[in-house]
Order: sequence, then C-alpha cells, then structure tokens
Amino acid sequence: MDMLRNQEQPVPGVQEYKSTSGEQWRLSRQSRIVIAANARSAGNAVLRDTVGIVQEEFAGCKLPSANLLPVLHAEADAALPGDLVIELNGTGDTGEDDSSEGYVIQTGSYVQIISSGESGIMYGLRTVLQLLLAQGSIQYGTITDYPVMPERALHIDIGRKFYSAEWITDRIREMSRLRLNTLQLHFSENEGFRLMSTSHPEVTSGEHLTKEQVKEILHTAARYHIAVIPSLDSPGHLGYALRSHPEWLLRDAEGNAALGALDITNAAARKFVLELIDEYAELFAGSTHFHIGGDEFIDFGQFGKYPQLAEYAENVLNISGGTGVDTYIDYLNGIAEHLEAKGWTVRAWNDGLYRGDLIQRVQPKSSIQITYWTKWHEQMAPVETFIAKGHQVLNFNDAYFYYVLGENAGYKYPTAEKISSAWHPGLFPQRSGEVKQEYAGGYPPELIGCSFSIWSDKPDAQSQAEVADGIRGPLWAMAEKAWLGNSSHTG
Repeated sequence: MDMLRNQEQPVPGVQEYKSTSGEQWRLSRQSRIVIAANARSAGNAVLRDTVGIVQEEFAGCKLPSANLLPVLHAEADAALPGDLVIELNGTGDTGEDDSSEGYVIQTGSYVQIISSGESGIMYGLRTVLQLLLAQGSIQYGTITDYPVMPERALHIDIGRKFYSAEWITDRIREMSRLRLNTLQLHFSENEGFRLMSTSHPEVTSGEHLTKEQVKEILHTAARYHIAVIPSLDSPGHLGYALRSHPEWLLRDAEGNAALGALDITNAAARKFVLELIDEYAELFAGSTHFHIGGDEFIDFGQFGKYPQLAEYAENVLNISGGTGVDTYIDYLNGIAEHLEAKGWTVRAWNDGLYRGDLIQRVQPKSSIQITYWTKWHEQMAPVETFIAKGHQVLNFNDAYFYYVLGENAGYKYPTAEKISSAWHPGLFPQRSGEVKQEYAGGYPPELIGCSFSIWSDKPDAQSQAEVADGIRGPLWAMAEKAWLGNSSHTG
C-alpha cells in the first residue's frame, strides 16, 4: 500500500491509449464497481477475491471514495456515471495478446474494464487506480494493454540469507502491483538450506521457513495471480545439505572434495536428491515449474580432474568414448524425467550446457527450459544454440538484473536508469568484446520471459528492509520493459 499511497514509482505504461474527447472521468463518493453478470462471473470466487484486493487498495488511497467501493452484480447497462464496470469475457479479445493478462479499458461516463482472465481484471483495475492517483481523472478513450513477455519474474536466493515469510509475502504484493507474475524461490545453497525437510531433517538450516509458512506464501501468491517456482539446485550448490553426508561429495583424483558438488556416480547420492525433490514437489503441489539448477557443478573446463565421471559414462551408461560431461547431462536428464513424470515443467541454468569445448554425446532434453544468466566464459553456448536445439529460454541477464548482496564477484547493484535506457527483453548477456546477443526486432516465440534476481552472497551486507528498498527502482524498470517490450507507448 505504501507504494500506491506515496506514488514512489511512475504510472505504469500501457501498450495503447486512444482518447476520444477532452472529457474526463472521475471517481466520486457514489461510484460503484459493477460486475457484469455472465457465465464467467457467476459464482466466481477468484474474481470476487481479485476485486476485493484492489477494492482495499482503492480504499487505502486519498481518493474521493475513502471507503470500499460497493460491488454490484448486474447487467453492464445498469452502470451509472462514475461507476467502474468489470466484464470477464471468454474471447481474449484484448489487443495483440490473447492471454488472460491483457485487458481493455473503455472510458466514458463510466469506466469499463474487459479481460478474459481475473489477472487481467486486476491489472486493469490497478491501471485505473494509478491513473487516478497521478492525474485525478482519466480522459475519455480506450486503453488496450497486454504483456510482451508471458513470464515476468523475481528470483530470490533464500538459501544464503533467511528472509521471513512476511517479507516474502510483501514482495508478492509488490510484484503484483508491478505486473510481475512469477516468483522463484531458490532455497538450497552451499551456505544454507532454508526450507523445512521431513525426509532429511539434517539438511535444514537453523533459520528456515516451515511448511505451513510455505503454504501460506503459496496461498498469497495464488490470490495475487503469481506462480511460484521451487529451485533446488543440483548437482552443485549442495554444500549445506551435504554437511552430514561427506561420503556423497564429489572428489578429484587426489581425494579433494569439490565445493558443494554431488558425486553423481553414487546411486545413494542420486537417491538423496530425488527424495528431497519428491518432498518439495509435494509441498509445492499446484505449481507447474521446478528449477533443478545444474550451474557451477565443477569448473566445466576440468572434467578430467574427476575420472570417475568418465568411467561412469563408459561403464554404466555404456557410451563409447563417453566423458564426464555425458554423466553430468545424464544426471540432469534423469532429474528432469523424474519431475516430468509427475507433470512438472523443468528448468536449468545455461552455463554447463552445449559448451564449445566439450563433446556431448548425451544431449540435454529439449523439454528443459533454459534460464540464461551469463556468458562470462567464451566456451559457453550462445542463446541461439539453445533455441536451435528446441529449448524455450528465459532472460536472466546478470549484467542488468543481478542484485548481489555486498556487490560480490564484481557485480554492482543494478539501477532503474541502466535498465530503462539500455535493456529490452531480447538483449541477453554477452562476453566483453563479443557480438551482442540480441533479438532487436520481433522476439522469437522461444523467448518466454525474463527475471530479476536477488543473490544473497554476503547475507549481512544488507538487512531485509534494505534489500526491499534497494530493488524497488530496478525491479520496477525491469517489470515495465518486460511488459512493454520495445513499445514507445507509455500512457
């Protein structure tokens, strides 16, 4: 509510705004919300709750109607001047986008918001509210609005730093106001494991979220039309989970353990990860996507230091000439197949896949969606390789969207100015001196989203409140560009 009340961010842009006259619509103390009676709205508890959420936001702002706007279920022609009419239709006819997030606002003596989905109704109501807060009135005309990127996300590393359930639900509400629709919770790291586990209680950090708290987070996210993606990284980044199981750490030929790396040649070690995945697949039931990690397993240029990986490829996988990378890809494919059999869509990071210096006799499953975050090494595959191999991709551009606590590993805190002026959804990470990885015209259909990321490398560098304050501007800028793309229409 603070952001709405204080207008700390500019009014969100829209795809198209056509005025029809100089007349203005204003909210009055007599204004009502009229839900157009039809088959979609009758008995629709989700729509009722969605309207209630924005009702409270209207009531919390300094507008002529200081109380909750009364809600009336009636035919649209029952609307009176000053009313807001909501029509949930089944056509999807909301401009260039047919998704449930697009909407049309027709403004005359009353305002009519039309969408094929409850989330579109929420965004339309919010646009009306934010225009009123900024201008006091809305000019007669038509707003047609829809997102360019289907998925617009926030990723939070809750593994290295504990974030309270209240803090996470506050971010969900903020995300909704910014028209973001996906939250990824990355809960396992070398420094911590922040979700309660009953299958392996020994992995859990002292400060962690209980399963009841996770369920409440999921409930809040669903109310705000935000999908939640669990992120359990393996076979790397398992240092904390493996503290009690050193026998499952990957060791080089001299017996030195690789930091947080799972010995994927060990059947018990693989079973351990699958048991955790099964537990969290059950906890996050209702979600559709699961991120399995796959990044920074080892130095991907030094598979030879771990000869047991190549031996496994040759002797267990029966791959003639097989190498360590084949064992690594087989592991990721096995996790993916396990989750896909349960109905999940699987995601993985890009940095270890299709590298130019490695011959992969085992190919990653093309059904794995790729969260493309970096190309810091010259041998990392370009985005076009993943698309050519049949993968859908999401843009996690670390040069613009990595909010790394303590500005660790050479990162600087992202800024709204840099994102607004220089980034768009088709601009991917690039290595210095190499050709831009950019889709400057129409975006390929395989590009399905983008994400801002909080990484808690130095957890004490900022408090929870400081993180929330620090991401506010750049998160808004990313959300705007993800919604509008390269559109010049700003409302």
